[in-house]
Amino acid sequence: MNAGKRKRVGDHPSTLELSTAPDLDRAAEPAPPARTEGEIPADVWSVSITSLFSDWSYEMVLGILPFFLSFTLGASPFLVGFVSGAADFFQSGAQNLAGGRWASGPQRKLRGTLGYLTTTVSNGLIALAAIWPEVLVLRVSAWIGRGSRQPIKKAIVANATSSQNQGLAFGLEQAMDSLGAVLGTASAIGIILYGGIKEFREDFAISIVPGLIAVACFYLLVKDRHASAASPNAPRHRSPWGALPARFRLFLLAEAVFGLGYFSILLALLRVGLDLLPSAGGSFSEVVITALLLYLLYNLIFAGLSYPAGRWADRIPGVGLIALSFLLFAVVDVLLLGYGGLVAGVLAFLVAGVQVALQGVSESAWIGRQMPPDSVASAFGWLGSVQGFAILAGTLMIGALWTYVSAPLAFGVSATLSVAGALLLLPLVASTHSPSQGVPAPTP
Repeated sequence: MNAGKRKRVGDHPSTLELSTAPDLDRAAEPAPPARTEGEIPADVWSVSITSLFSDWSYEMVLGILPFFLSFTLGASPFLVGFVSGAADFFQSGAQNLAGGRWASGPQRKLRGTLGYLTTTVSNGLIALAAIWPEVLVLRVSAWIGRGSRQPIKKAIVANATSSQNQGLAFGLEQAMDSLGAVLGTASAIGIILYGGIKEFREDFAISIVPGLIAVACFYLLVKDRHASAASPNAPRHRSPWGALPARFRLFLLAEAVFGLGYFSILLALLRVGLDLLPSAGGSFSEVVITALLLYLLYNLIFAGLSYPAGRWADRIPGVGLIALSFLLFAVVDVLLLGYGGLVAGVLAFLVAGVQVALQGVSESAWIGRQMPPDSVASAFGWLGSVQGFAILAGTLMIGALWTYVSAPLAFGVSATLSVAGALLLLPLVASTHSPSQGVPAPTP
């Protein structure tokens, strides 16, 4: 298709048009490599390999962190939730700022590399933390780095992939990401089994190794030949709320309501470790290892379903899978109420693995399919911003209810908000629209 004659995205009534910048001088640019149906572009593979090593690195930290904060540094469930929520909040802020020109143009790969490096170094330095505020600062720093490169990573994947394969591409990236989580959790378990519970800090330090491999992979393997798809006329910052299409605003509203009831998987780990496993008579070391094994199960389910979920997202291109994932999170809440003991804890992590696999890839595919190339990063920035603000408030609320009132009330409120978020998506589930928007499919 001639770039100068390409049909404007706004000409299609079902497209969520966030950018009206004219397509100037595109005919003078070299054409990116052709994309064919069913093909996984090289950059998608490169980003996916990077995600594997990056997740390997920080999952060595995340699975152990709630126990390090609670048992080593004496933090309450509220403070554990606060550390996690604050990190997610600042990640969303960085993701929002990175959703404009930061994630566009030929320099975005270098910026993404710096984001990966920041996450790796910050997580590794947790090994030196003596009090929980030091962990807070380092976790926030790590997640600022993560947020700054998330829109870049997702925009590279979306820009390199044809519209009909968005779910396939994001499913592969998420599958490799979650495989890294499996390796990271397994590595943490191995270090603790070999050296004992006192090896928390050594685990944090060793996590730097796969993180640096991820930095090298992103910088050396990703070519980003479709960077020109992000127009130089794209807005530096995100579009104002009033300029967003009504469908996209409703989608973000549903995400916000769901986010208010969402809590980090770290709180679920702590719930199982503090309340469900000790009741079965486990020692401290057995509690930590068993909780990490449940986390490993969660990541195995996540890894195994991510790629099929991408296929499903291409075949069911609306928001139905997103609504289903919200309802599954409510099921996790019910299982964590505390009345089912260890069996309920195991089932909770099984369902949570299915839930996170469906939600992540279906959200990414829906946005990648709906947005024009120069608005993809901005759209992901909006989503990250809304999720971050809501999840911070939700994590603090759930943690406070758990600490100062009761765990059953906390998880009951979370379940209610999760169902409310799914109900808000119903108008979008019922509506019909073409799945062929976003990155144009190539012509022969």
